[in-house]
Amino acid sequence: MGFDFEAVDAGNYDELRPTYAPEAVAWVAQRAELEPGSTVIDLAAGTGQLSRRFAAIGCRVIAVEPAANMRSVLQDKAPEVTALAGTAERIPVEDGSADAVVVGNAFHHFEPDRASREIRRVLRQNGALALFWARADQEDRSMMNQIKREIDRIVEQVRPSSDFIDAYVSWYEPQAVEGFTPFERRSFPTTHVIPSSRVADLYATSSDIASLQPNVRSDLLGRITGLATGLPETLELAERSEVHFAVRA
Repeated sequence: MGFDFEAVDAGNYDELRPTYAPEAVAWVAQRAELEPGSTVIDLAAGTGQLSRRFAAIGCRVIAVEPAANMRSVLQDKAPEVTALAGTAERIPVEDGSADAVVVGNAFHHFEPDRASREIRRVLRQNGALALFWARADQEDRSMMNQIKREIDRIVEQVRPSSDFIDAYVSWYEPQAVEGFTPFERRSFPTTHVIPSSRVADLYATSSDIASLQPNVRSDLLGRITGLATGLPETLELAERSEVHFAVRA
C-alpha cells in the first residue's frame, strides 16, 4: 500500500519491535501439522523474527521480504533461513511448495486479492495460512501500559489517515480471505521488554510514523522521548500475540 521499509532503521526494527509468543507458534505448528522439514513461507518477513521462531522448531523457512535493509539483517541474524527478495503479490517460489504461509503484523500492507491468489498458488492442498499480530494487552492497567496508551494517544493526534493504517485497524477482527476457510482466532500473552531510553526509536520503526513529514515526525518523537523520561530503565509491557489461522480450501 505504498510504504517502503527501506525508510526504517533495520537494526532498530530488529532490536526493538515486539516478537511473538512461542506458544502462538507452537499452536500454529500443531494446527497446521507441521513437522521437522516442513516448508514455511514467511511473507513480509522483515528482519526475520517470525522466521526464526519457525526455524527453531525444525521447519525449513523461506523468508520473502522486499526491503534490502531488512533482508540484510535477516541473513545476518538467521543464516539458516532462506531469504528471498519478493512480495506477497509476487512470491518467488514454485506452485504448491509450502506447507504453511505465515505473516507477522504485515497483512494490512498487502493488496488483498492479488496476495490471496499468490498465497493459494504456493500452498499445497490443505496448506495453512497464519496471520500473527502483536497487540497491546488492553486489560493491563500497569503504569507502563498507561504511559504507552498516552503515547498512542498523541500519535493518533498527528497521524493522518492512510490506506495501510485503515487496513491495520480493520484486522482487529478476522476477515474473510478468498479461497480459505474462516479464520480461527487465538491470543497468547507475552511481554515486550525494551529500554525506556529507546521508546522513541521503537515508534520510529512503525510505518505510520516513518511516513510522516520529517518536521512532524521529529516533533512527535521528541514528545515521546519526553513522556518516557523518568520511567524505569527497563520497561516490561504486557502484550498479546494474536493469531488468525485458516486452511486453503
